Formats: sequence, structure tokens, C-alpha cells
Amino acid sequence: MEAIYYSPMLLGVCLLLAVAISSTALWYVSRPYAGPVFWMAGSWTLIAGIVLFFGFIATGSPVLNVLGNAGQLAGEALFLIGIFHFMGRPLPWWIVPVSVGVMVAFNVHYWVTNGNSDFLMGVYSTIAGLLPVQAIWLLFKSREDSATRPAQLLVGVSLLLYSAVVLLRGFHGYHDWWQGQPYVFPLKSYSYLLPYNFGIPALVMGFVGVTLMTMQRILAVGRTHQIRAEYLATRDDLTRLLNRRAFRTVAERDLARALRQKHSLCLAMIDLDHFKRLNDSYGHSFGDEALRHFADAWQGQLRETDVLARYGGEEFVLLLPDTSPQEARVLLDRARLAVAGTALHAGSSAVSVTFSAGITEARQGDTIDLLLSRADEALYRAKDNGRDRVEVWAPAQ
Repeated sequence: MEAIYYSPMLLGVCLLLAVAISSTALWYVSRPYAGPVFWMAGSWTLIAGIVLFFGFIATGSPVLNVLGNAGQLAGEALFLIGIFHFMGRPLPWWIVPVSVGVMVAFNVHYWVTNGNSDFLMGVYSTIAGLLPVQAIWLLFKSREDSATRPAQLLVGVSLLLYSAVVLLRGFHGYHDWWQGQPYVFPLKSYSYLLPYNFGIPALVMGFVGVTLMTMQRILAVGRTHQIRAEYLATRDDLTRLLNRRAFRTVAERDLARALRQKHSLCLAMIDLDHFKRLNDSYGHSFGDEALRHFADAWQGQLRETDVLARYGGEEFVLLLPDTSPQEARVLLDRARLAVAGTALHAGSSAVSVTFSAGITEARQGDTIDLLLSRADEALYRAKDNGRDRVEVWAPAQ
């Protein structure tokens, strides 16, 4: 009983069992993300191999010995494949049949020829220690996913420690075989217990790392989806400009700041000229193209603080903080020429799109609705004066 109580092998098996159960839970909650299914399959295959190996220790059955060693290596290989899958790399499936096949060949040879167990342990440890090399290299060199980078380094360090411990175990096996050391029962062998004392804790630390990788990936993807949803909720589907609701939120904030700090702020209402005629003459798809063309033409015209939004139909609104009416007029005239300067093609016809605009400047006590109303008055003045022009609001004489 005392031997069982202090057995690092028993502790190691319990840790691996906990990893297998945890990897199953991780797979269940993280579907359909790649990787966890292989970590689950690898963990349970490794557990099955250890159970078979324990059966060999209890019975001395050569079949259980061969199957146990093969199962442990197959489990490790599947676990490593999961890392490649998670990181979107081609899967090195070959490591499963190659590692298992080489081990089975040496294992069968050992039993047929009554070979040396230390040498067999050296072969097993060499295969197990070299298996993680590809994954370690990938984890250390990959910098594509910044969200999971810290966890990738943790997994890489863990696998490097595991590999070093197992290869050290293999070195001891080859050394004892070369020196002709007498056989030592596994439960009393330093070489056999070395991986249970140090290698399995490294694997557990590696599993903690892949769990963090998975959670960080889920959080990052969730955050991306949230940002995407927020973006779509505030944007016009056709032009990708701010929509009416989002514009009012921004405009009310900027107006309050401008009035509080006594800074200038202008608002412009913009309307595409003869838009209904364009739709009737060339079709609604051409009208959509004209709206997108208008929005695209503003690229490079606006400052970071300026806000352009689609207010409805062919109507747009522009907010210009820290801008005087004269400066706003210059900006709009420049944009007007940019929009009209590139003709759109409707069949064999080349069509120029123009717009009219009205500008007003914020005054103390103004609201967004007051600004919109005055800018709308200036816009209609621009239309009455022949369109394709910009007018600044002034009180009626």
C-alpha cells in the first residue's frame, strides 16, 4: 500500500486521465473549432496504451506490451496532429503509422529474439522524444495569430521539456544496454520513472496551453463577430457609410463638444441631382452604382474627424468639426468636382453624377434637428439656383 501511495506512475496516470476527461469537455464546448477533437482522441488513445502496458506488467503478455507501446505513441502523435489542425497547417498524418510501425517492428523483434529491454526502451523514447519536434518548430516560429501567441509559446516550451525528458530517458536506456546493465523492473527503474516524474507534468502543462489557445481563439473570434455585428448595425448596406441612426449618435456628441468648447462646426445636407431621372432612365442598378460612386469619391477628401453618412435615399449628410462655412464650401466644391469628374457607363452612354449641397454652421443653443433644418433650406436654395452647386445658409432677408 505504501508503494502505491508514493507511486509517481500512479500519479502520472491520474494526471493523464484528468487531461483526457478535460480534453473531452474542451472538445464539447469548443465545437466546431479545429484541434480539440484530436487532443481528445490522442489523450484517450494514450490512456488506453498505458492501461494495456499495465496489463503487460501484471501478466507479462507480449501482445499487451506491443499494443501498449503502440497505443501510447499513437496517442502522442494524434495529440500533435491536433496542433497542426488548430493552426491551419497541413496535417502530418504520416507520423502515426511511421511511429507506430517502427515501434511495433522493434517490439516484435524484441520478443522473437529475446532482445534487450533497455534497448527497446531507448527505441521507444527516441520515437516519443522526436515526435514533437515538428510541432515545437511550428509553435515557436508561427506569428500569424497574435491572439493565441502566448499560449502557443507555453505549449512549445512544454513540448520541448517533454521531448528533452523522454530523450534523456532513451539515452539512459541505450547506456544501460551498451554497458550490459542487469534488467531492472520498470516500477523500480529510474529510467522508466523519469517521464512519470517530469515528462507527464510537462504534457499536462502542454494541455493547459492548448486549452488556453482554444479559449483565446474562441474569444478572439467572438470579439471579431461582435465588432462585425456592430459595424453592420451602424452602416448603410449599399454605400458602407454610416447610417442615419449612427450619424445622429455621433453628431449629437460632436455638436455638444463644439458648443461647450466654443469651436466651429458645420453640417451639410447633400442630394444627388435628378436621381429619380437616373433610376427611370437607366434602371435601379445604375442608381445603386451612382450612390456607391458618390461614396467612393469621398475617399481621400475627408479628415479623420469628418463624418459622412447616408441619410436616406439619395440624401447624404456631412458633419465637419472645427470647420468654418468657407472651409466647408471649399471641401464640398472639391468633392463635387471629384464626383462629377468620373463618368459612369450605362450601356453605351457615359453619365456624370452631380450633387447639390447646403451648409450651415452651429450656433449656441442649436440641436441636430435645427442644423439639419437649416442645411436643408440651403440645399433647396442650391437646387433652385440650378443644382450642381453648394450654398451656405443665411437668414432670410
